[in-house]
Amino acid sequence: MEFNKKNLLIFILIVKFIAFSYSLYGELAHISITNPDKDLFDWVQKNNIDFQIYRENIQLDIIADEEVTDYLELNNYVYEVISTETEWKRDIPGYRNYSEVTLELQDIAADYPDFTQLTTLGKSQCYLYYESEYGDSNYIDFQHEVWCIKLSDNPETNEDEPNVFFVAEIHAREPISLEVDMYILNYLVSNYGIVDSVTNWINTTQIWFIPLMNPDGHKLVTEGWHTMHRKNMRDNDGDEMPDYSSVDGVDLNRNFGYVWGNNGASNNPTSQIYHGPYAWSEPETVYARDLLRSYKFYAGVTYHSSGQWVLYPLGHLPGVCSYDHEVMGDLATAMAETIPTIYGTGHYIPAQAVDFGYTCQGTMGDWGYAEQRIFSFTIELATTYIPPESQVEEICQDNLQAALIMIDRINYATVTGNITDVHRHPLVAEIYVTEIDSVQGMTPVEPVRSDSTFGRYYRPLLPGTYTFTFHHPDYEDVVVNNVNVDSMDVTTLDITFGVSYVDSIMISIVDNSVILEWELELDCIYEVYSSIDPYEAFLLDSNGIFKSRNIWKRNIEAERMFFRVKKIQH
Repeated sequence: MEFNKKNLLIFILIVKFIAFSYSLYGELAHISITNPDKDLFDWVQKNNIDFQIYRENIQLDIIADEEVTDYLELNNYVYEVISTETEWKRDIPGYRNYSEVTLELQDIAADYPDFTQLTTLGKSQCYLYYESEYGDSNYIDFQHEVWCIKLSDNPETNEDEPNVFFVAEIHAREPISLEVDMYILNYLVSNYGIVDSVTNWINTTQIWFIPLMNPDGHKLVTEGWHTMHRKNMRDNDGDEMPDYSSVDGVDLNRNFGYVWGNNGASNNPTSQIYHGPYAWSEPETVYARDLLRSYKFYAGVTYHSSGQWVLYPLGHLPGVCSYDHEVMGDLATAMAETIPTIYGTGHYIPAQAVDFGYTCQGTMGDWGYAEQRIFSFTIELATTYIPPESQVEEICQDNLQAALIMIDRINYATVTGNITDVHRHPLVAEIYVTEIDSVQGMTPVEPVRSDSTFGRYYRPLLPGTYTFTFHHPDYEDVVVNNVNVDSMDVTTLDITFGVSYVDSIMISIVDNSVILEWELELDCIYEVYSSIDPYEAFLLDSNGIFKSRNIWKRNIEAERMFFRVKKIQH
């Protein structure tokens, strides 16, 4: 064939199309880049490239196609291929699938009925599709429940006890998180009544496990359809069928409603960090939200992989900092120091999430702290998304002690109590610690509040002396100074709103009687106390003046008496 200019142009266009198609649809790879600078990371985020680990000038792990690797080579970045897409589409030995998790949880509930309760939080996104107007067989293999198991000595009752949670497999391609979660669960139930500390924790704490928050995405990973799938299986393209690819799905850890947005997340439905069409769009995130709003949680862990970090809030935007960063950092350090790295060269790194290397919006950890003031930790396990089977047991064992440290944290250096009105009805009040909540420059979040069921609050603190202010819109603030927080003990500080004392009292003595006078307020009743007589020794006359009964036979002028008038709001 003679190559004229027209044929040459057609040939060039065909070559370009082939090259473009290969770079767009060719095999993906998990690569690790050495010495990445900030410019490269900005480029990765701008182009919505799926990244795993970023530590400036140290390491950047991404999921790359040929177009990305061409860019790296052109700009002289050094990288190593960790694994390829062909390797991802495979069975992964050593990890539980949905059926195995379900049966194991049912067996635990059956074997330990006195202190466990297994419930479903609700049906997965694909299960809801199966039952919806789609009504066909496309989703018949996705009939998944989001299971939750509670450990408590009275599992069917909500007791006035602290709550902690352990949540795993938010991201489908991180099944090691599920294995760690199940390991901790099995340790606790098998040692109840045997190990004193375990027995005490279950008797005095309500412990919740959601081992498999993303069962639909987990199916793709464990069945070998696509082991790099991160999201759930929301039908993004509207074809009413599971696509078994990144076309479907929402990143559940970008879908929580606190500062939901685009930082560290994407508007592109095909992106692995797609945050969904709106906050709380996914049933799985709603289930977690509703559970955490229903009970008084003080702490919890969401397990992820990878990186070998113990992270605590906040981390949604550069420069954020949490009010409780010192006490959460102290606990994160205590936890991290017990978790050896997989190759035994050190321990996990504790850090506020903003210092992890990148920031992202819509995460469970930031939402839990910002709305509920939960010490919500994120533990990044291992050095890769799916560690080899030979490492699974070791990673599980290594992470046990940190979980137990978090459960036990409520039993020392904590101030707690019940907040009620004068009729002992629980009140939802705000609890401020001056030395924590008045620090300038912190990121605004919701205050610590007592719960509506018991009026219970918790403030884990570092040892020291603090000033507490209790606020309720219907009452005067209650301020308590010099509250001591002991490193080995719990400080109980109950508050009754609606009680105060009259500041100005006129005292006079007439005919061996003591008369107390003060300005009366509407909707208040009064109680009088003296250093000699109880309240019953006083009467209120028709003018609203308390007058003591004439029962004293001593020379009252020779006695030194003290009086207090308690004001009680109706």
